[in-house]
Amino acid sequence: MSAPSAAANCLSDQARFRRRSLLGLTVGGLLPAWAGAGEPLLPALIPDDVLRDYQAFLAGRDPVAVADYGGALSRRDVVEVVLIHQALARQDRTLRLSMSPMPTSQRLQAELRIGHAACSATTYWREDFPQPDGLLFSDAVLQDGEFEAGLYTTPGNVRALATRQLSEVQQLRVLSNNTWRVDWQTLEQLGMVNLQHVASWNLMPRMLQQGRADVLLAPFQPTPDLSLLVDGVRLLPIPGLKVSMRGTRHFLVSATHPLGPRLRDQLNAGLAWLRQQGLVKRAYEQSGFFNAKVAGWVRL
Repeated sequence: MSAPSAAANCLSDQARFRRRSLLGLTVGGLLPAWAGAGEPLLPALIPDDVLRDYQAFLAGRDPVAVADYGGALSRRDVVEVVLIHQALARQDRTLRLSMSPMPTSQRLQAELRIGHAACSATTYWREDFPQPDGLLFSDAVLQDGEFEAGLYTTPGNVRALATRQLSEVQQLRVLSNNTWRVDWQTLEQLGMVNLQHVASWNLMPRMLQQGRADVLLAPFQPTPDLSLLVDGVRLLPIPGLKVSMRGTRHFLVSATHPLGPRLRDQLNAGLAWLRQQGLVKRAYEQSGFFNAKVAGWVRL
């Protein structure tokens, strides 16, 4: 018997996704406690690793009721999922989200462009979408210049941890993904001569652990030593150095989903209220993303 074609597999995957979306199934029981019965759920797409950490962070809590955004399981993209729930709940509680995991950013974008889902649950660089066909963008959640990242390496990489100036950093082997336009362009502009493309984020820490590269870019963490743990691999930032990322970050909204335009308008209004109340800043501070510990570090 011959194996099914790639096209047939793709159609099968899309059919399963549409069926799951129409049934309004939640992943891991993430239906908000305030949601009423009988109202349709809107699929919100989320990277599968973020969904796992988000579930662990909530530990059964209603995301709308979260007031403390910190903790060992908190990070930038996790608190953004909380913020999108809170923004929509503030404006229109009939716009309820169910979390649907996506294995890649490319798949997530494709599903949004054709209207199989309503929005992303985390933010993306606006600059990553030079051709935004089929997509709408929320107002900026992170403004230009607010995104600072660390150069993370393994605790045993003595050479990387000892670097203190740009000329030394330029000689390190750096991992990124060339579809992450802002990350890749930032590293190119810094003059990284050993820049390597890796398709999956989850592979990058393991490659550092195996000695196949030296550093990767990652947001600062709320841990006491700023350490990052990814699938059992512990990473530390090069002390004293940070990278400023240029651009703005937004939630993605499907322009082709029937409720997409309404969702975008209500989300923007809710985000404006959260920002006015200081909750967006609090979420980023308590997650370690806006991190006072690195305020005096040198921006490369």
